[in-house]
Amino acid sequence: MVGCMGLIYTSVRVKDLKKSIAFYTKQMGMHITGRRSWVPGEKVVMLAAKDSKQRLNLMYFAKNCVHYEPYKSGSELDHLMFEVDDAKKLYNKLVANGAPVAMKLWEDEGFAMGFVKDPNGIWIGLRSGK
Repeated sequence: MVGCMGLIYTSVRVKDLKKSIAFYTKQMGMHITGRRSWVPGEKVVMLAAKDSKQRLNLMYFAKNCVHYEPYKSGSELDHLMFEVDDAKKLYNKLVANGAPVAMKLWEDEGFAMGFVKDPNGIWIGLRSGK
């Protein structure tokens, strides 16, 4: 059994970041809460809905990005991210029980994050700490 866990955001892969931002902000009423890029060629735009804790990340991968693959129907969902009590412990448990590693766990000053794949190949992110 897993301790405290909550789904904190969903990430979707987009073909056209500018059009996607316009749709989610102007048409859906969401607002941008941040922008990040963890690896070269990656652009992440973080959105939130008004009066809600629900968040959506728009993920764009340029051809030079390590995560790039040609966009095809069905590759829209990038990953689900869960906040857990102990990301390292749960990550190691899932891997030991056969979950394929999507991205190795990394730790930095009390923060841990790693990705495994569910039975359908969907990336499941686990993070803990701040």
